[in-house]
Amino acid sequence: MDLTSGNIAFYLPWLLSEVATSCFVAMDLEMSGIALSVKYQGTKSLQKHYEENKAAAEKYQVLQVGLTICREDKERGSYVLRPYNISLNPCLDRNLNVNRDCTFMGWSMEFLAGHRFDVGSLFTHGVRYLSRDEEIAAREEAVRRWAPTDPMDNIEHKLRDEADIKFLEAVRCQIETWIAGGKTRGTYLSIPPTTNGHGKVRQGCPNDLSKTQKWLIHNLVKTEFPSLKSRGMPTYIQIEQRNGGAMEFNDRIRESDQRIRKHVGFRWIVEALAGGDLSELEPATFADLLPEDTDPSITAKVLADRIKERLKENRPILVGHNSFTDMVFFYRCFLGPLPNAVEEFIALIHETFPILVDTKFLATQDFDAMNLSSSLEELNKTLAKITSPRIETDSLYSKYFCKRSAHEAGYDSMLTAIAFLKLSTHLEDGKLPKGTRGRLEDIAYRLVTPTTTVVQDLFPSIPQDPFREFFNTEDEEKEQQQAEELGLETVALSIAYTGSKSDNDKVRQKLLIPRLGSKFWLEYGNKLRVFGTTEKTAYFGPIEKPAHLRARKKTKNSGANGANGANGGVSDDEELAINTNLIYL
Repeated sequence: MDLTSGNIAFYLPWLLSEVATSCFVAMDLEMSGIALSVKYQGTKSLQKHYEENKAAAEKYQVLQVGLTICREDKERGSYVLRPYNISLNPCLDRNLNVNRDCTFMGWSMEFLAGHRFDVGSLFTHGVRYLSRDEEIAAREEAVRRWAPTDPMDNIEHKLRDEADIKFLEAVRCQIETWIAGGKTRGTYLSIPPTTNGHGKVRQGCPNDLSKTQKWLIHNLVKTEFPSLKSRGMPTYIQIEQRNGGAMEFNDRIRESDQRIRKHVGFRWIVEALAGGDLSELEPATFADLLPEDTDPSITAKVLADRIKERLKENRPILVGHNSFTDMVFFYRCFLGPLPNAVEEFIALIHETFPILVDTKFLATQDFDAMNLSSSLEELNKTLAKITSPRIETDSLYSKYFCKRSAHEAGYDSMLTAIAFLKLSTHLEDGKLPKGTRGRLEDIAYRLVTPTTTVVQDLFPSIPQDPFREFFNTEDEEKEQQQAEELGLETVALSIAYTGSKSDNDKVRQKLLIPRLGSKFWLEYGNKLRVFGTTEKTAYFGPIEKPAHLRARKKTKNSGANGANGANGGVSDDEELAINTNLIYL
């Protein structure tokens, strides 16, 4: 599904609710440029590799993000994928008075254009976003711009240049004349004025404005004409009537805050993935998730709070392919500046995204890593004959049913999700079963098939399931019961270990991916492949036990069940692992 500037506001609450209840999220990025490494004799250090990518991330932008959200159906032993392709507008709205430099590498853009990437559509239909730093800058600029200032006559007294004083008088006269025109005036006033039809500019204003003159115009309008607003254009200042008339400072700041929240855009999704601050996301955003027959006591705010709480507590597992570079760009573009040392970067990413999986790392355990072709398409070609677990794509996400779109972020994220599901369920001692190689076309047309039954949990026409997901559904009650049997609090993360015998059997049958705490996560969790470096692998730290798996003292009754009682065959060692503060993998 393509998300654009025209539909992001509608789909945002649905996407956030899906992330909050996901099994994992696969991600892929397309950038406007990448690091071009100098050809070294031999390999370089991980620190050097990081420095090169850091410099590139500080110069280039993320142009497109692919997110494939995966839901696990424990009963059926299957997974449902929902791929999103999100193109981003590289520009900022000039009304925010904050600018962003956009840089494009020729080779990168030629490569993307060769894969039918429409660069022009980014500027017309791309989803806008504000990074954390840009949001702060926009708020500071609004305060600076609208803060009460000294009366204009004091400023005039401080002006030493006679030309500036005459310029200010001329501008004031033009504004007053324009206001006096009433209904006969134009919708806005341009300074310097446009030509009068005879090729002559009105007397008193220069053809080009200096920085000082632009500053004088903005301050004149703000101080003496509060019912008007000024807007800086490339070659002139545009003045127009403010909707609602004159505004006080607090009203102007409130208006600015609303505009800024609107333009946070795609970063709301980033914050959801990172467990960030969603408090400024208005409850009305989630109103469409409420069914018509909702209990009146359950308002949009109540639902919004539940979703935000779930997102805060349950940051999803983030899956990528060759994702070290993606994580550098992703953090720099949306979340903040990058540290100089790679060790500090690793600690920063681990704090923000506690559980990472790199399918390139999974795919290169059984081979000579330097000679293996492990691109996404080649990897899926290798895995084509593996038929479990059952992987379906929600019928409402039909874009990739019969169409290959290599190097489109949404498509690549879907291939990443498929690769993870197959690799995680079939890796045995670091090796894949023999005879798994298949044809590339099988991936495009056989694996990415619609579900036989539409998954009923998306869009206003079927709004009940997203709502129920956050208000005591039967599945949630079942997981609650399993968690209580283990002396744990509610387990919301779908692949968390609950001790369910049914789940454990399906894992052994390769129908479900390994549960958190298993050997798989010890071997592959938080390890990213970095070819071309001496280290070859970047380890991002141990996987901490999710907040909702906090240990709780067991009662005598629960303990009486024993390791092989109500726990569904849980051994003493497994029980000990669950009840430790951290599961160090």
